[in-house]
Amino acid sequence: MAVSNFPASWLRALSNRTYLPALLALAVVCAAGLYAERQNATIHYQSQRADTQQAAGMVKSRLEGQLNGDYQRLRGLSAMLATEPDMGQERFSRIAAQVLEGKTAIRHIAAAPGLVVSLVHPMRGNEAALGLDYNRNDAQRAAAHRVRDSGEMVLAGPVDLVQGGTGFIYRLPIFTGTGTKRTFWGILSAVVETETLYAATELNSGGGLDIALTGRDGTGAAGRQFFGSTGILSDHPVVMDISLPAGSWQLAARPRGGWQENPDNLWQLRLALLAAGTLIVFPTFLAGRLSAARQAVIGKLRYREAELEAVSRRLEIAVKTSKVGIWEYDGTTRQASWDSRMHELYDVPEEQGPPSAAAWAEKLHPDDRGRVLDALETAEQNNTSFASDFRIVLDNGTLKHIRALASPFTDARGRNWMIGVNWNVSEDVRLREELICANQTLSERNSELKQGKQALEQAHAELQKQQAELHRLSLVAKHASDSIILTDAERRILWVNDAFTRATGYLADDAIGRTPSELLDGPNTDAKVIQEMNRHKDLGIRYHNEVLNYTKAGDEVWFDTNIVPVTNADGSVDLIIGIERDITGSKQRERELAEAKLAAEQADRAKSEFLANMSHEIRTPMNGIIGMADLLAEAELPPDEQQNVETIRSSAQALLKIINDILDLSRLEAGKFSITSEDFNLRDCVSSAANLFRPKAQEKGLPLEISYADGLPERMHGDDGRMRQILVNLIGNAVKFTAEGKIAVRISHAPGDLYRLVIEVEDSGIGISENQARHIFDRFTQADAATTKAFGGTGLGLTISSMLAKRMGGGISVLSELGQGSCFRLELQLAPSGEASSQTDAFPLESAPQLAPCKVLLAEDNQTNRLLIRKYLRGQPVELAEAANGRTAVDLCKQLQPDIILMDMSMPVLDGIGATREIRSLAIPQPAIVALTANAFASDQQACLDAGMDKFLAKPVKKAVLLQTLAAFLTERPAQQEPRASA
Repeated sequence: MAVSNFPASWLRALSNRTYLPALLALAVVCAAGLYAERQNATIHYQSQRADTQQAAGMVKSRLEGQLNGDYQRLRGLSAMLATEPDMGQERFSRIAAQVLEGKTAIRHIAAAPGLVVSLVHPMRGNEAALGLDYNRNDAQRAAAHRVRDSGEMVLAGPVDLVQGGTGFIYRLPIFTGTGTKRTFWGILSAVVETETLYAATELNSGGGLDIALTGRDGTGAAGRQFFGSTGILSDHPVVMDISLPAGSWQLAARPRGGWQENPDNLWQLRLALLAAGTLIVFPTFLAGRLSAARQAVIGKLRYREAELEAVSRRLEIAVKTSKVGIWEYDGTTRQASWDSRMHELYDVPEEQGPPSAAAWAEKLHPDDRGRVLDALETAEQNNTSFASDFRIVLDNGTLKHIRALASPFTDARGRNWMIGVNWNVSEDVRLREELICANQTLSERNSELKQGKQALEQAHAELQKQQAELHRLSLVAKHASDSIILTDAERRILWVNDAFTRATGYLADDAIGRTPSELLDGPNTDAKVIQEMNRHKDLGIRYHNEVLNYTKAGDEVWFDTNIVPVTNADGSVDLIIGIERDITGSKQRERELAEAKLAAEQADRAKSEFLANMSHEIRTPMNGIIGMADLLAEAELPPDEQQNVETIRSSAQALLKIINDILDLSRLEAGKFSITSEDFNLRDCVSSAANLFRPKAQEKGLPLEISYADGLPERMHGDDGRMRQILVNLIGNAVKFTAEGKIAVRISHAPGDLYRLVIEVEDSGIGISENQARHIFDRFTQADAATTKAFGGTGLGLTISSMLAKRMGGGISVLSELGQGSCFRLELQLAPSGEASSQTDAFPLESAPQLAPCKVLLAEDNQTNRLLIRKYLRGQPVELAEAANGRTAVDLCKQLQPDIILMDMSMPVLDGIGATREIRSLAIPQPAIVALTANAFASDQQACLDAGMDKFLAKPVKKAVLLQTLAAFLTERPAQQEPRASA
């Protein structure tokens, strides 16, 4: 046999697995070499086809562009003929000449009304075509009729031309009229010479290709070949369809001379494969000698792996049985991993992976979120254990009680980890709550039992006294408005009054001898209440409750029932008195009030959420719009562009005023609009409000006069901010609605009270009628629709001003005559100032001071707002750093130690409140932190200050306000550099 001839050493080598990888590598290299040669040939062939496809595509695009462009020219001419069916030769030639201008392959155009050629262009050389009747021409009759009958354009050819050569012929039908009056007028024909078309589309040159065209007369692949060699179609060409205005051609292409079989790099590839094979087989041979030594080690590792897998399997079964979710958190990468039980607890699909930290925090119950996040953050920072009980709210609204435990550890590479477990303790919480509720109920019932016992003892003690009054009481009971029932110890009715008959419909004869349950209980009567009532009757204990009963007619009726057992001297029950009062109406009203209260609370929550979201979402882009417009206004612009910028600024301010008006109205309606009283300078307050409108008044030529009555105090005590808000609205309306005349502001006081302030704002504007004046302080109300269109506004300003004035102990009234102007009278109850007058120099609002050199950190997730602040601080000696989230801001604060931080509230990863708390806990020189946010509610401002921020600026922020704020903090900087505790 052949095997016996093999040298023994070779057989031993082959049987040794040490050299098997080298032999396999040699076989694989040989196979890979063959496969690589085939792939190289395939790639070469595909590359040729791709290049041919690209070049043929260019030819196709030029053909389609030329033919469809010519077709669009002819469509325009046919449309002209359809609208001018009586067009003469001269106008036809003029229009046709315009059609043939530019790059076109059309050489001759003819129109045949009634299928008889009567219009030709150019006339020279085509005189013989005039008068040609397609109906009598055998060669063209069928084609002309096909155009007429189908109503579609036909592109015929190539055909032999009478003038010589070949060409393609467009034939377009022309119809006049529309609808039922639409009639066939004739056809429009155009001749395209083939050589002209081929030259214009570079078809003859082919771009290094052999090209064939099929589809004579637009019949596509099923048509005859009319261009190129017939051998192209049988040589596996690249094929593509050329879309025509009507029909299609098929283009077949191959490289010029046919496809190249062998690639140019064949021998280079073989040499490269040989070198690569040597580099693979030789190291594999050397590696094989090392494999034997590794086998023993691998065997041991496999044994240990099997043991570890068994232990892991047992642990997995134990975890699944306990229904405990396990999670891990990498403190270095800040990545978390969850097992399947964690995903099940939080109702998160496993394919989505663990949620982000922010998404997990959103699932926490709002009342537990802050506590849990603070505890988890403390455990992470201090590398300590974490334990907490909290609630989560799933996406479907399900509430779960979760108990969480976690411990930190450090792996072999020094990375900090935290591993923890979560499990559902909702059932434990429910049982605990039920136990507490049961204890409370038991205590209440014990109290009732004690009260009943006391009442029974008192009734028994007074029984003798009541015997004398029994007759009088029987008369009272008979005519009482409440139902009274007397039963014996077995609960059989002995007597009922007339009120019982009126309430239930049962006569005394119907009731006597039967029990109240037999008469009055129905399907919805609470059996437990009846059982408890009977137990009290049997024990001789007083009982009071509300019971659902049924009348004789079957109607439901609610009774407030009092049961008073009358006992003998030995304590046995002798008589039971039942007093029932019909409370059906009260029950219905309670139910209606509860439903109305719930609906009102839901509507109020929805409105508050909407207003908060609206304020934040609108103020954020408004900050960019107003800020950028203010920056544009500072630039030197042409008058037209300056006017455009001013329009943007005024429109943006108008929109911002609408937002503020709506928010103010909401706060006032909810009773959350605070009035803050402090000492202020009366003249400064009035002047600051009036000065806002002096430029507008001067622009309109209106004098704005302010006068003060004699004896007015210079300083008063009250809310000057709300007073200024009211004056801004009243003076602003006066300037807005007055075109000529003047505006007068008169400040005085009520007789006998220096601090009952009276301010009159009088104008000579459009005025309002008496009927309109009655509704002028209603919300969303202006004088009329024309006023709204002419002057704008929401109609909330006077509503808010009136509500503010009432909150400040006064009110607003108006005297007006249509066309003669208006006078608004504001009364406010103020108080004497408790401080001496002091003069303070305030910076003008529009001044922009030069800042001292400083470091400023901007924490803002909105790119537009970061750009705006960057532009605000341009030209200032400020070193500005930017952070797109709160976590980055904390890290940069540790690194840069800035002087001032401009902090947004709503940011990803870590919000501004959390970032501020972390910064305040750092042992670094503490910066001044200024809230720069679109959250404009007072609660937001208080939250920022409670977290440790020093100032609150609501967006949109003016450049001057920002710079003045920064300048003020830089002035106080030496006093604020010491580290301070977390807020």
